[in-house]
Parts: sequence; structure tokens; C-alpha cells
Amino acid sequence: MRDRIRGTAALAAPPNEADEALQRARTAMTTETRTLMAGIGRALCAVNPTLVMREVTRLAYAGRAAADLHGLGTPRAVAATGLLLRHMPRLDWPEPAAAVTRAEYGMRLIRKAGA
Repeated sequence: MRDRIRGTAALAAPPNEADEALQRARTAMTTETRTLMAGIGRALCAVNPTLVMREVTRLAYAGRAAADLHGLGTPRAVAATGLLLRHMPRLDWPEPAAAVTRAEYGMRLIRKAGA
């Protein structure tokens, strides 16, 4: 029984530098992510720019942009959607902020993408 407890404690050890570097590499903003994010930003600025931006719109645009590039439901589209959502600022967290228009949010995305 003690061996099992010790083994569990060894598995729960804090991450080392290699693990942290691997995690940073997995979540780094790629050129593809920057391109998709800039495209989403331009679309938000062009289509109904005065409407209030909502979290569901952010989710829909990320999924649609990735599906347009990689195909609907493919593993690459799912991975691209995850990276996009990781880098696109949330609108409802940690608490709902003041209303932001689609154009304002689009400009934030374009600026963050560096385009």
C-alpha cells in the first residue's frame, strides 16, 4: 500500500522546465492562427460593425474560420479552433465587461495578430 502512495506522490510532482516549454510551444500563436485571427477581425469590422459583440459570436467565428481552412470537423480544424479561442480575448470572463462593438473587437484581434 505504501508503494502505491509513494508512486502517486511521484506522479503529482510539480512540472519541470521542459514541461513548461512544451506547453508554451503547444499554445504559441502560429502564423496560421495570426492569419485566421486577422481575417476574423476584418470580417467583424466589415459585417454589422455597430452591433454588440457577444461570446457566442466569438465562438462561431473561430469555428467557422478553422472549418473553412481545414474542413468541417477534421482534427486539424478542431486544433486550429482551439488555438484561435486560446488567443482571442473572451468577452464574458472573469466578469461581463462593458459592451464592445464588433468593430472594436475586430480591431483588437487585428492588433493582436500583428496585421
